[in-house]
Amino acid sequence: MKIRFYNLAVIIVTLVFGSCGGDSNSDWQPATSGQDTGLIKAVITNSKSFNPNISHGQILQYTITITAEDMAPIIAAFDGAADSGVVDGIPTGGNRTLKVEAINSNGASIREGIALGLEVVPGGMTEAEVAMESVPVFANLAEGNTLPNTQFAAKVFSDPADPVAVEDEFDGVTLPLFDVSAGGDEVFPDISGIAKIVPPLVPAGEHKFTVKNVRTGRHATVTVFLTDGARLKAAPFYSASSNQPTWFGVADFNPR
Repeated sequence: MKIRFYNLAVIIVTLVFGSCGGDSNSDWQPATSGQDTGLIKAVITNSKSFNPNISHGQILQYTITITAEDMAPIIAAFDGAADSGVVDGIPTGGNRTLKVEAINSNGASIREGIALGLEVVPGGMTEAEVAMESVPVFANLAEGNTLPNTQFAAKVFSDPADPVAVEDEFDGVTLPLFDVSAGGDEVFPDISGIAKIVPPLVPAGEHKFTVKNVRTGRHATVTVFLTDGARLKAAPFYSASSNQPTWFGVADFNPR
């Protein structure tokens, strides 16, 4: 069965993908390349989210990025139900890097893997096995959020097997976020993949939070604005179309 594809490439590429055993489909034909290009087949292992039953763990698509010093990046995407993908039109040469990211329904990468030093030969297919590892993401914070610091808690999603930690960059200084319940900087997600870090009161202002897999260093980052806890003044928020704060009027908030 042939499956329609779309690509996001800087250089136009053809992506052919299928589920396990797709190469044996009677009407499946491999992509071809010219004399100056070849193909890379990414075979993905450990690809599926351990918990696809919640939105953060649902993999909608895989994104493949191929880079090298002597070529422009090539980016292509294929369906999240597949476990391999073939990218056509890769310039021949060595030291090609292949990166695969598993994208969830929120557009965040929750698993990724890299294959290094690939050689692409004219008209040939280079097969690369890519082992995917978890990338923790914030489950309750999005870029540009505004919220009172008295109610702030960082909820994250990741594999239960991997400890996670959150770093807070504020006013030019980066410090680990201390969880008052765990009594430390690292927490383990529960069986659903969720962990919650509740820190002591943090100062109002712009914070850049980074959640990282302590074992691998893979991470995700968001910038949010925390208001003062008293809420005695209007709280700024950021619209999607502007980096400048917009202010609620007095009638739009309830002081304590």
